[in-house]
Amino acid sequence: MPYCNTCGASIPAAAQFCQVCGARVLAPPTSPAPPPGTLPSAAATSTPVAGARPPFSFPTTLDLRPIPPPADLPFHPQSDEVIYREIIPHPRLRWRLMLGGLLSAIVVLVFVIPFTVSLVLSGAAFGEFVFVIAFLVTIFVIIVLVSVVYATLAYRKFRYWITNHRTVGRRGVIGYSIDSIPLETISDVIVQRSIADRLLGLSSVWIQPFGGSAVGGYGAGQYQFGTMTGSNSFLGLQPADATTIQQLIFYLRDARRRETGRLI
Repeated sequence: MPYCNTCGASIPAAAQFCQVCGARVLAPPTSPAPPPGTLPSAAATSTPVAGARPPFSFPTTLDLRPIPPPADLPFHPQSDEVIYREIIPHPRLRWRLMLGGLLSAIVVLVFVIPFTVSLVLSGAAFGEFVFVIAFLVTIFVIIVLVSVVYATLAYRKFRYWITNHRTVGRRGVIGYSIDSIPLETISDVIVQRSIADRLLGLSSVWIQPFGGSAVGGYGAGQYQFGTMTGSNSFLGLQPADATTIQQLIFYLRDARRRETGRLI
């Protein structure tokens, strides 16, 4: 039985894809390859090819089994494209999305206290005092409600996918936008934990292509992308999951480059 030339798993003779790692079978091997971990023979190592790349080993810590395409997948996979991960952010991402609005509400609340004291000391009429306080409290409540509704709607749109061709991110509020980066164009994958992420026990993964910059942030209660960065981002991840996703993307990127022979 032949073996996959990417991960070393045994595959049926007529298979076009490896059932373990999902790699495309470029051509039927003429002779079975040794299983992973088997030392090469002396004949295989006696005449190394000049400039050849080192052996490409499969990281045993990764679960690289394709999953069925979800029914609500917002993009159309290519004919030879398989999906390895569909990532749903942690529910605490809602609090991260509400952060800007809640900070604005706190500013309003802090403003109410000294303003109330100044009205009392100035001897303002009771009706005027009640009107001003009610107005400021109404603004505070509106800001909080808008932040909660925004975060709830936005969280439902945040989904991420990793395939053997690309990384895909979906985000939005009412509608949504799709960011797709081919694996062979990825230059770096960065795990980031801001102060708010640490408080909420979250991490973010920034996927940076050649010529892009993984710069962005939160503001005014919503996620703001860095200007003309061309980067993709997976937000609201568990710290352990973020590290695994980083390793998986690096592995798939290198496998894709070896398959296509392209760097960008």
